[in-house]
Amino acid sequence: MPHQPKKEMPTSVKGMHDVLPEDFTYLERVIKEAKRVSEFYGCSQIATPHLEKTELFVRPLGDTSDVVEKQMYNLRTRGGDRLSLRPEATVSVMRAYHENGMQSLPQPVKLFSAGAFFRHENPQAGRFREFHQANIEIIGDDDAISDALVIRIFVSTLQSLGLKDIIININTLGDKQDRVVYRKELVAYYRKHIDMLCKDCKRRIKENPLRLLDCKVPGCGALKDGAPPMVDYLGEFSKKHFAEVLEYLDEISIPYFLDSHLVRGLDYYGRTIFEVFPSDADGENPPALGGGGRYDDLSEMMWGKRVPAVGSAMGVERVVDLMKKKGLKPRSDTKPKIFLIQLGPAAKKKSLILLEELRKIGVPIAQSLSKDSLRSQLNIVHKLGIPVAVILGQKEALDGTVGVRNMETGVQETLPFEKFIGTIKARLKEFS
Repeated sequence: MPHQPKKEMPTSVKGMHDVLPEDFTYLERVIKEAKRVSEFYGCSQIATPHLEKTELFVRPLGDTSDVVEKQMYNLRTRGGDRLSLRPEATVSVMRAYHENGMQSLPQPVKLFSAGAFFRHENPQAGRFREFHQANIEIIGDDDAISDALVIRIFVSTLQSLGLKDIIININTLGDKQDRVVYRKELVAYYRKHIDMLCKDCKRRIKENPLRLLDCKVPGCGALKDGAPPMVDYLGEFSKKHFAEVLEYLDEISIPYFLDSHLVRGLDYYGRTIFEVFPSDADGENPPALGGGGRYDDLSEMMWGKRVPAVGSAMGVERVVDLMKKKGLKPRSDTKPKIFLIQLGPAAKKKSLILLEELRKIGVPIAQSLSKDSLRSQLNIVHKLGIPVAVILGQKEALDGTVGVRNMETGVQETLPFEKFIGTIKARLKEFS
C-alpha cells in the first residue's frame, strides 16, 4: 500500500490569534470599562467598517510611514477598487464625521469606538497582526482642556480596571510653522552623524526627518538623546496651549514625564502627543499601553477644511497582558449565583421554562443541561463556587415545585414554582 503523506493540520494565520473563553472575559471587560468611562464624559459610540478605500489612509498616515509602506493589508476587488483593512481608527472616524454631516451637530463631537485593527508587523509579546483598540475622539474643539480630557478618560479607564501605577510620556510637536523650523535644525544635527544611521533613517532624513526620533535601531536610538528638543522651537501659541495642557494634568493629579523627543509614527499628528506606560515598566523600550494626541491638520489634509481634534487609542491586548501580570481578574457583572440541577426527562423539559423565566427577571444562572447525574452536576457547582443550587427532579417537575439548596449550609427547601420565581431575587441578596 503506497505511503500516504501526513496531512498538515490547519492553523491560524501568523500574527493572528484566537481569543479563547478565558481571555475573552478580559478583552470584553477592558472594552466595556473604556466605553462606560467615555460615556460618562459625554462620548457617543460609533463603529466604522473594517474595510476602507486605501487612499483614505495613505496621505494622512504618511506615504513613507511604516504603516503605509510595510504594514497595511491591501486588496483589489474584482471591480478594480483598492481597499485596505483598517490599520487604525482616527482617519476612519474623521471620514465618518464628514460623510455623515456631523459638522452640523453641536461641537465638539465626542466619540468612542472599539474593535479589531490590522497591521502586518513582526509578531511579538503584546503585538499581533490583528489587534483590538478602544478609541476616543473629540472633534471640533481647539481648547487644551480637550487634550486633558482624552488623557483623563484613558487613565480613569485603567484605574477602574485596577491599574493604578500609570505615567504619561508627553510632548508637543507644535504647529505646522513650528515644525518647518524644527525640521531644519533636526536635519542639520543628523547629517553630522549620517554614517551612524540605519538604512531606513538615511531615507527618512530626506523624506520625513521627525521619524528619525522614533527609530528603535540601537545606533539611531543613541543619537536621539543629543537631538535638539522640539520645545525650543515652539511659537507663542503652541507654548501657551501645551502649558495649559500640563496645568490641567497637574490640577487632576495625573503624573507625566516631559519627553522632549517623543514623536508619533503618523503624519497627521501636531501639537500635543502622548503615550501611556505602567510606571513600573521593565526594559529599555517597554510597549506603551496606548497613546494619542492632536490631529488638527487631518481634516484639512483630506477634506480641505481645518477641524481641530484630539484623540487616543488604547491597546486592549496590552492592557489585558498587564492585568494578568498583576494578578487582576476581570470582574464579571453577571457571575451566576444559581446553578440549575435537573434530573430526568420531564425535569429537563421543565428546566427550559425555568431558565427563560429567570432570564426575564435578570437572574444570572449556570447549568449543564446535558448532564444526567446528580453527582456530576454538584461537582460543577462546587468547582464554580456557586452558593445556591436549584434542583428540579422528576417529582418536582410533576408537582410544580423547585428544590433550593444553600450550598454553604446544606439546608434545602421546596418552593412552589410560582413562589420561587417571585422571591428568588430577594433570597439571593444573602449572597451579594
